[in-house]
Amino acid sequence: TLKIAKLLKRDHRTIKRFIQNSQQGRKKRVEKPRRKITAHELRKVKRAAAKMPLATSFTIFQSCNITGVPKSTRCAILRDMAKVRKAEKRPPLNKTHKLKRQDWAKKYLKTDFSKVLWTDEMRVSLDGPDGWARGWIGKGQRAPVRLRRQQGGGGVLVWAGIIKDELVGPFRVEDGVKLNSQSYCQFLEDTFFKQWYRKKSASFKKNMIFMQDNAPSHASKYSTAWLARKGLKEEKLMTWPPCSPDLNLIENLWSIIKCEIYKEGKPYTSLNSVWEAVVAAARNVDSEQIKTLTESMDGRLLSVLAKKGGYIGH
Repeated sequence: TLKIAKLLKRDHRTIKRFIQNSQQGRKKRVEKPRRKITAHELRKVKRAAAKMPLATSFTIFQSCNITGVPKSTRCAILRDMAKVRKAEKRPPLNKTHKLKRQDWAKKYLKTDFSKVLWTDEMRVSLDGPDGWARGWIGKGQRAPVRLRRQQGGGGVLVWAGIIKDELVGPFRVEDGVKLNSQSYCQFLEDTFFKQWYRKKSASFKKNMIFMQDNAPSHASKYSTAWLARKGLKEEKLMTWPPCSPDLNLIENLWSIIKCEIYKEGKPYTSLNSVWEAVVAAARNVDSEQIKTLTESMDGRLLSVLAKKGGYIGH
């Protein structure tokens, strides 16, 4: 073994270990017979999967008292009757919420929504909405490396609005600023009112309706009084039903922008770079896309009434 190790330029202990293993021989793999699923058990699995849509394959089969089935077989059986999907996120709507949504829909059913300015904020993180990305990696190829930030890396808070076929903003909230009533009003003064609203004609200001959701900084007495001094009060300030992000058109704009800035799982290394990506993506949103969103509001109101105040999706 020493001579062989010297010839092969390997450690002599490696040669000895190889000789010992080769003399013992390899154990043959014994194929275990797979557990067969009867038609009755298959129906039980289907019912269990419908009752527990977010459960694992092991939990589903265990609830049916079906044991001895390997994971690959369980997943193959479930793939024939179901599809892996993420759970939908939606706000909790109780009976009171639904009644308020119906009343709101009836109130604004005859409104000219081309005169409504829809506004909201969005937080854009460095790593994307989920903090991770996945894709198709070819055989023999390594997955691309993504930075792993222990504390998430932070993000940028963005405010914007849409009206008819026009995009207002986006405007960036200063880093480190928490939007309470005072800072929210000061932010609107420095951005929305000074850079966009004051350039509009008197007739436009007279007819415009300002929409904002019920975030504490928006719906507080301080913010309401401040907006009233700016002329946005009573019928010019839209009342908003509780738990209703599905009715705010600008949520769809945020989806368009996020799909653009995070396409191909692109991460960002600085807050300025992700802000520049938001600005570029917003610039690429054409007026027809915005017009399609604002014109969809009539249909959303009818959907709310048809579903008796229920969630309508985006």
